[in-house]
Amino acid sequence: MDATQVLAVLRDNRLFDETDEDVLLRAAVRALGEVKERMRPDADESDPRVAITAAALARFRLFSELTENGERFASFKAGDITVSRDLRAEYETERALRDEALAAAAPLLRDGGFFFAAQ
Repeated sequence: MDATQVLAVLRDNRLFDETDEDVLLRAAVRALGEVKERMRPDADESDPRVAITAAALARFRLFSELTENGERFASFKAGDITVSRDLRAEYETERALRDEALAAAAPLLRDGGFFFAAQ
């Protein structure tokens, strides 16, 4: 399992259409490293849940960072037209995806502690 496989999962996501490839790759490398650090010694690194979990972790962090940096907007107005989005609902969706991936990968991971930063 390597970061390019995690990057492929991230690339399939419309959320990051305009995100720089280097940013995505750095996020993939970081998340994959964290997942691998938490893996049980007998776990199979080629298990697809490893890439999916790393991608979900990277995706959650990227979404949080983009929102904090103002790159994800809550509303946009052009003349008489306003486009709004519910960033809180999007955040909850991203968090749920991350948590579901972690739960699915639980058999591959050592017990104890969280390894992701709460945003």
